[in-house]
Amino acid sequence: MNDRIRTVRKILDDSITQLCEVSWMFSQNPEKDFTRTRKLPFRKVISFLLSMEGGTLAPEMLKHFGCTSETASVSAFVQQRGKINTAAFSSLFDLFVRNTDSNRLYKGLRLIAADGSEIQIPTNPSDVNSYYPGSNGQSSYNLLHLTAMYDLLQRTYTDANLLGKKKANERAVLCSMVDRSYLDDVLLIADRGYENYNLMAHIQEKGWF
Repeated sequence: MNDRIRTVRKILDDSITQLCEVSWMFSQNPEKDFTRTRKLPFRKVISFLLSMEGGTLAPEMLKHFGCTSETASVSAFVQQRGKINTAAFSSLFDLFVRNTDSNRLYKGLRLIAADGSEIQIPTNPSDVNSYYPGSNGQSSYNLLHLTAMYDLLQRTYTDANLLGKKKANERAVLCSMVDRSYLDDVLLIADRGYENYNLMAHIQEKGWF
């Protein structure tokens, strides 16, 4: 088990290194952002965001970086984080998935399951795509909809999409996941909520079953 954990961590570190090599692609201002030596370069910001748990930002930073003169302030971290666009994390996910892919097959096919789930997040009325005001005495709330594809043999996620519940369309999202997947010869397993002629035709065009 320890060897497996070390291997996975090494693959993740290598994937972050690959991302850092093209960090300008994921900067809000490529000609300026992360070009100067600072306490929080691109790699440190990414690594810290991946390691964060459920605490507030200041304690999380002290736990991760330690309490020294080299530890950046919370405001400095917020500024550095704001320089990275969200595509960095989906790209890192893709790199990690590819680098851990062992191509396990069942009768020559990849077994991929697709399903969706709802996630309640802190109430934020300004997020119109996920906000619900509540009714009949119910408190207001925000809901996100997660759609994911999962490799049953490797026990790893191959793709995921997170949208505000009001904006989510499971069938359309699954179509986009199929389009962007690098996998071939896939048996896709999903419940009846995904049953749709156009979706089935789209999957077959990809060469999936």
